[in-house]
Amino acid sequence: MIAYFVMECAVDSRIPTYSGGLGILAGDTLQSFADLNVPAVCITLLWKNGFVSQKVSNDGVQLDSVQEWNIEKYMQPIGVKVKIPIGEKDVTITAFKYMVESTNGDNEIDVYFLTPDISENDSETRRMCDRLYIEGGLTRLKQEIILGIGGYEILKALNYKPFLYHINESHSALLIAGLMKDTGDLDKVKSRVVFTTHTPIPAAFDKFEMKDVKNMLGRYCGNDIFKKIYREELRDKDEFNLSWLAVKNVKNIVAVSRKHKFVSEKIFEGYNIKYVTNGIHHVKWASSHHKMLYAKYIKGWEEDPNLLRQAACIPDTDFIQAHILCKETLIEMVNSETDSSFIPTDFTIALAKRITQYKRNNLILSNPDKLIEIAERKGNIQIVFAGKAHPADDTGMALIKSIHDASRYIASKTKNVKIAFLEDYNIHKAGIILSGVDLWLNNPVRPLEASGTSGMKTSLNGVPNFSVLDGWWLEACMEGINGWAIGPRSAWTDLSYSDDVQDLNDIYGKLEYNILDLYYKNFTDYIKIMKMAVSTIAPHFNTHRMVSEYVTNLYLTGIITCYL
Repeated sequence: MIAYFVMECAVDSRIPTYSGGLGILAGDTLQSFADLNVPAVCITLLWKNGFVSQKVSNDGVQLDSVQEWNIEKYMQPIGVKVKIPIGEKDVTITAFKYMVESTNGDNEIDVYFLTPDISENDSETRRMCDRLYIEGGLTRLKQEIILGIGGYEILKALNYKPFLYHINESHSALLIAGLMKDTGDLDKVKSRVVFTTHTPIPAAFDKFEMKDVKNMLGRYCGNDIFKKIYREELRDKDEFNLSWLAVKNVKNIVAVSRKHKFVSEKIFEGYNIKYVTNGIHHVKWASSHHKMLYAKYIKGWEEDPNLLRQAACIPDTDFIQAHILCKETLIEMVNSETDSSFIPTDFTIALAKRITQYKRNNLILSNPDKLIEIAERKGNIQIVFAGKAHPADDTGMALIKSIHDASRYIASKTKNVKIAFLEDYNIHKAGIILSGVDLWLNNPVRPLEASGTSGMKTSLNGVPNFSVLDGWWLEACMEGINGWAIGPRSAWTDLSYSDDVQDLNDIYGKLEYNILDLYYKNFTDYIKIMKMAVSTIAPHFNTHRMVSEYVTNLYLTGIITCYL
């Protein structure tokens, strides 16, 4: 049994217990666990009011409100409670159970959503896990104690006996304190924990004041155990860093792409980092039209995504018909939610993801007059933007405003470029956007894209990527064959940052002289690239392959070590 711990988890588009890539990856991973009959259980937190319900005002300001949903409509209370000391309080925790069903319906993975929102706790404690990632400081520390220690104790109360614990990002690293409390043997603990780091930016690691952590954990594990798991060589003696806690107390540290391995080894100097490149669940993210297409021409693709390499042999007429149907669905959604008046025949680009500075969501709009000039010379361009900024991220909020302002400026100058911003981005909208556009744009600052998975989803649906060579795309890109690169192909060990001007020139240059010419003048060759996106990317960049690598290279070796 593998116990899979994660702060956010996207199991259903109607359950807002996720904010972005980490949660969506967790949901896809659980789906592959179920499909591949991997014995696993998942621990996560129940976010009663979700993350952010997004509206954008007429002047481009993100308006934030809670995401309301009916918990008991989708999951069941378990009736089991555990009490853990957090500081001076005894906090009672329970959970709601959700089951991820395999694609063929013959297997399930149990997911436990932990919550302190029960009558045994005071009102402040009950509200502790109301919203995902909104609170920081001591509230965040308490949330992570509930996740790591509370999750560990809930599994014991439910009679689960995992051989291995998989910490996804360091939010749940405090489960190590529970393991040490019960075993007292640090070597045994190390052999039983796998840690996947998802963050390429050390400043983003969860850090707390040492005195606060000792106060919060003192009655649970005592000072002796705390000293064993958080030794003084862990950097600053006054700072408690959860990522370093995880690194110091596991044998297997895993990055989420080959490039990210080298980024992580720079951060965690002296440690050997393995890597398993992320993937997506191929059945979940294929549009309904592509599911029917693959069922017709690629028998068995649901069970074996390797077979999708045969997509290059699908007749062009059938292949492009599936894309046309997806694009019509997208155009209908855009025109029903905005006044952009998109049309199906125009070349359509999407940039849809979390909105924050390093992702440079507005880069393509940096020189709107140049973009207008390209469209007037080469063919009309439609761009779909979507994504949420964290309510406390002023830079992210400003990016949304800049997209709004550039859109207004462009609309006043030309009808050759149309821009739409879709509010309240979620799994459902993502599925429509990524399967319905003609090109997926992704331009984060290199090397800050640990992996990325959105482009894998578009490739599965025959949409080429146009992306910075970072994360997974550095492994997958075949220039002009299955998509296009932004910026230079640097060495794996080159951790220098990409240049905004160079990347912007690459975006405009390749749009003007490569991509738009193909689309408008030689569409048959564009279809070849679309088909190659499926056949060269979908067979490898999926969670079936990812989970298989974890099982064979990390889980099984850990279990063997436990027995020895």
